[in-house]
Amino acid sequence: MTRSTNIPSHLRPHTARTAKPRPAEATDESKSKIVCVLSEVMGRHRINQTALAQASGLRPATIHALYHDRTTSVTWDVLARLLVGLQTLTNEAYEIGDVFRLR
Repeated sequence: MTRSTNIPSHLRPHTARTAKPRPAEATDESKSKIVCVLSEVMGRHRINQTALAQASGLRPATIHALYHDRTTSVTWDVLARLLVGLQTLTNEAYEIGDVFRLR
């Protein structure tokens, strides 16, 4: 037995480990991303975030995150309330594709 086996593992010198193989490079299709273009819609109609929050019943922080495209997920309830709020303020019908796009 060597002396190094008696040394606790956290005190032993670090040994290089082989790197895990990386997945194959992603294709252009898999790099696509769904983005929120709420800021474009609101700018076109000159709607501010506070007005949309009040019309939709959503928290101002939720509107802010959507406006700046900083969300990773959106529930159906939030999406429905957002579209109804936009419709209330603009008197136009909105669909999911008007607020979210694949880029």
